[in-house]
Parts: sequence; C-alpha cells; structure tokens
Amino acid sequence: MNIKERITKLGKYFKEMQITNIDGTQIIYVVVSFPIGWIVDENIEEKFGISVRKNEGTPGEYYFLADIETGEVPIFDAIDYNINKMKSAIERGNLLKEKTNELRAIFEDEDVTLEELKTLTITYTKLPPEVPAHEEIIPLQTKKRGKKKEEKKDE
Repeated sequence: MNIKERITKLGKYFKEMQITNIDGTQIIYVVVSFPIGWIVDENIEEKFGISVRKNEGTPGEYYFLADIETGEVPIFDAIDYNINKMKSAIERGNLLKEKTNELRAIFEDEDVTLEELKTLTITYTKLPPEVPAHEEIIPLQTKKRGKKKEEKKDE
C-alpha cells in the first residue's frame, strides 16, 4: 500500500505527516487525532520499533514517529494496530454491557425462581480459526498421460 492509500485508510484519524530534522537526524512522523478516551497500547513502541508522543496541548492527538531509515511503514502499521485494538475494546465493552443487561433481566424477573437461578450456567461456542484463502492447485498432466492422448490420436 502506498502512502496515499495508508492516509486514506486512516480517514478521520489522520491529521498530518511530516519529515523533519531534529538534532541532525531526519525524523518522519504522523499526527493522528483519536477520540477522547482512546489510549495508545503501552507495548506499541516496542512492537513496531517507533516512538509515540502525546500532544499535551490537544486532547486525543498523538505523534507516531521514527527515524527516516525506519520509514513510514511501521508508523502506519502501529496506527492501524492501535485503531483496530481500540475499536475491538469498544465492541467488547458494548457486548459486556449487552450481556450484563440480559443477565440483569433474568435476575430481576420474579417469575424465575432462586432454584432456577442457581442452575444458570454461562457457555460460549469457540469459533474455529479462520482458514486463509488459498489458490486452487491444478496438477500438471504427466508425460505418461500426454503420450496416451497422442497414441489415441494416431489410432
């Protein structure tokens, strides 16, 4: 994916991208603006080999940066990773609220006896891992098969 596509993918979170010289070192950085309350994963710097700085003057704004040799790819990868992680956390939180409300409704229903509540169990079905898509492999014809076809043509 080129830089334009990476920026487009970030959409509303992207603010700016710059290359600058700090103390004789060329630095590339991307500024993003996350919703208030979003955090940056504490292991992201180590995981992607970049640095992240919070803009104390603007809530939700972060600088993802690296030296020019490292390049922009790990910066964009780190931002994508963080966005996906935060969206997943929000979705998990919403599911927790939903399931908590379902449980609350069961416990508040006076038609459900205490004995029935004691038998309540929580189960879930673990989904099998996704199988990556693969190309269909068509075996090549062997020489033996090729000869038979030629022999049939001669007859």
